[in-house]
Amino acid sequence: MIPKSKNNSNNYNKTFFWKGFFILFIPIFIIGIFSEPYITHNPFETFEDFGEFIFFLLFYIIVIAGISALIVSIIWRLKHPQNK
Repeated sequence: MIPKSKNNSNNYNKTFFWKGFFILFIPIFIIGIFSEPYITHNPFETFEDFGEFIFFLLFYIIVIAGISALIVSIIWRLKHPQNK
């Protein structure tokens, strides 16, 4: 059984992470999409063009999600240092 104070702390950690994650992820993702010619200037003339589009879109989602999660976790560690 998790103590009540520990449970409230976990909820705060989750809300802090998800709020911060999306606040960072969405603008960085939009800037990345607009600056990538494989995504914005893809003519979709062949089947390979669709594959390039999907690859680069998934690549940006995964990489930028990782970067955003790293930044949010670093901000959390700076605001709430561990007492050991």
